[in-house]
Amino acid sequence: MHDINGKPINRYWLMITLMCGTFCTALTTNMLVTAYPTLMTRFSISSSTVQWLTTGFLLVMGIMIPISAWLINNFSLRIIYLAALGFFLAGLITSYTANSFALILTGRLIQAVGVGITFPTIQTVLLVIFPADKRGSMMGLGGIVIGLAPALGPTLSGWILDNATWRDLFGIMIPPVILVLVLTLIFIHPVIPLKKSPIDKVAIGLSTIGFGSLLYGFSEVGENGWLSATVIGGILVGVLFIGLFARHEWPQQTPFLNVRLLKIPSFTIASLVTALSNTAMIGIQVVLPMYLQQVRGLSPLHSGLVILPGALVFGIVSLISGSLYDRMGGRKLAMIGTFLLTLGTLPFAMLTRTTPYLYIICDYTILMIGVAVVTMPITAASSMDLTGIQLSHGTAVNSTLRQVTTSMGTAILGSVLTNVMTNAAPSHALLTTAPLVFQDQSYQAAMSGFHAAFLVATAFGILDMLFALLIKDSAREVAVA
Repeated sequence: MHDINGKPINRYWLMITLMCGTFCTALTTNMLVTAYPTLMTRFSISSSTVQWLTTGFLLVMGIMIPISAWLINNFSLRIIYLAALGFFLAGLITSYTANSFALILTGRLIQAVGVGITFPTIQTVLLVIFPADKRGSMMGLGGIVIGLAPALGPTLSGWILDNATWRDLFGIMIPPVILVLVLTLIFIHPVIPLKKSPIDKVAIGLSTIGFGSLLYGFSEVGENGWLSATVIGGILVGVLFIGLFARHEWPQQTPFLNVRLLKIPSFTIASLVTALSNTAMIGIQVVLPMYLQQVRGLSPLHSGLVILPGALVFGIVSLISGSLYDRMGGRKLAMIGTFLLTLGTLPFAMLTRTTPYLYIICDYTILMIGVAVVTMPITAASSMDLTGIQLSHGTAVNSTLRQVTTSMGTAILGSVLTNVMTNAAPSHALLTTAPLVFQDQSYQAAMSGFHAAFLVATAFGILDMLFALLIKDSAREVAVA
């Protein structure tokens, strides 16, 4: 294979370098969920506040992903990847040296800039450098880093917290990122033809305000309730600016984000299926460690070990699912995957203080098998009616929809968890007059919150199943430029 300048390259080493870099960045996506109780105690913050380490991170990723489509079409792949890893490294150092929660969050948001570029970049490059009949298998490999790394993150962070400090959650990632920077200089070459265009500052402003306001509104439910002016105002402003963003982008000949691709049914349905699958998975990954530590009393390491088998199975199934897509197509895989996802999610809404750990491990493993069957193969299915520059824009639209939906879903789950717990919490007066009653009612309040959050995740799974029924294995539908 040759790059766009005619120089011979090894596409497999290029792919390996991208996978290593994306693995490093993806590992931190969900890495802090097992550290939430530790950080809540260390900095005296609430569960809804600490979850901004995830929701804020995902939001910035969602904002950066459409920008990545413009970057890919305007700059060399090597420059883009070096910049992404540079931002990620700067964010790690900021969080590692932080002395307050605000600085940790600032570092996380800087990290998200880099992750928001690496995620769609690897997907776009894999679609470009491999033929259509190999895309399923290659996207399955890509799914290992995009899906397996976040799933392994909680276990790694649990081990770090049990053996070191919260700072090492960030410090441990610095050496491998520096190594990938060196590999990038050696193996990354330009493989995507450039189509330069001016950056649309209006589009960036509208999308940032729109998605940011929408997420902020949902995230404030836990503190203020669904009917508060803050929540309603944030959601309404978000919807308004997202509408203005879509209206601004629709007629553009060289759009910042080609929203016209949403007119292609195969693309839109497949994108929604992957978005809802990711939302259900991340929601469970955020809430489950909190249940294991706060209700069951497990250490961060042991709570991470509970979800480790599911993460490992996810990696294995991702490899298999890519090959299955090449032979079976997307519809059957989507139906099987979303069914398993929902089947694995529903039992979490019935957890108790004594639920066997083996039961939890099996449920989580079923959930992760379902997500593995869906994620990257259906992402490949979403591209079957796209060609040329549509591939980079399609990846950006798909990834943006997935990250924004996941951000909103995570914010909703966190808000529901906090809101239900707060409303069901016993009076503090019982702590002195009837401590045993206070302890029992506190447990009941916590379980009510967890059950409500898990039911919301199950609802995402059921909705995902309904969309999966609409996926078709047809060749080409309406072409949109």
